[in-house]
Amino acid sequence: MKLTSLAAGLALAALPITGAAILAQDAPQAPAAPQSPAAPETPQNGEEMPQPITDPQQFADSASSSNMFEIQSSQIALDVSDNPDVLAFAEQMVADHTAAGDQMTQAAEADGITPAAGLEELHQAQLDELVDLDGEAFDEAYIAAQVAAHRAAVALFQSFSTDGEDGALKSFAAETLPTLEQHLEHILHLSGE
Repeated sequence: MKLTSLAAGLALAALPITGAAILAQDAPQAPAAPQSPAAPETPQNGEEMPQPITDPQQFADSASSSNMFEIQSSQIALDVSDNPDVLAFAEQMVADHTAAGDQMTQAAEADGITPAAGLEELHQAQLDELVDLDGEAFDEAYIAAQVAAHRAAVALFQSFSTDGEDGALKSFAAETLPTLEQHLEHILHLSGE
């Protein structure tokens, strides 16, 4: 592990990402594996579907935590992984989620919402697990975490863009959903699913 760059990355990642955005996985239970990126609402393995989030504050908090997790876990991947496919995906996640965070900040402000500034417990636990890994073990755990995060994000953004309160955040969710679906398709390909 490159401890100096990992520590620097974690220090940067720990800074509050105002209005962080894209990927949300605050659902009480992660949505089951979709048949395809566009169909995340199909339960599998006996899992129940989480209740859709329709409240703008809940959506913003969930999306913010998920977005911060995507950025921070991907920054770790950039320091730890030697796998070119993982590195390329991680670079894309940092770039796309940083941009989405900025867009969500603007949408949240327009709706009078202040998204959560920190990681939810689930995301923090996942991040803590990744920090202790390296090599192939890291790559496998990172890919699995990204699959789960993107499935949850697609489900969150899909339901909020359909059923959420009208406003800038709902528009943001609808505009961001296709990018999340592309991310999900990409990480599913890397996972071999």
